[in-house]
Amino acid sequence: MSGSAAAKAGLVAGDTITAVGGTAVADSTALTDAIQSHKVGDSVTVTYTDAEGASHTVTVTLGSGPAA
Repeated sequence: MSGSAAAKAGLVAGDTITAVGGTAVADSTALTDAIQSHKVGDSVTVTYTDAEGASHTVTVTLGSGPAA
């Protein structure tokens, strides 16, 4: 989503997040749980696979609430 912490870190539509802070993410519930285990302002590593199948790891500073 435009303006989100993920977008600011370079993730785009079609990317699939596979881990947050070293914790594997298999579905949307696991992603929500992983994000909620941190606080706003925390920097966490996010591993994702792009639309071409390449894996990437970036550092994301978590924001509050949904992006506008």
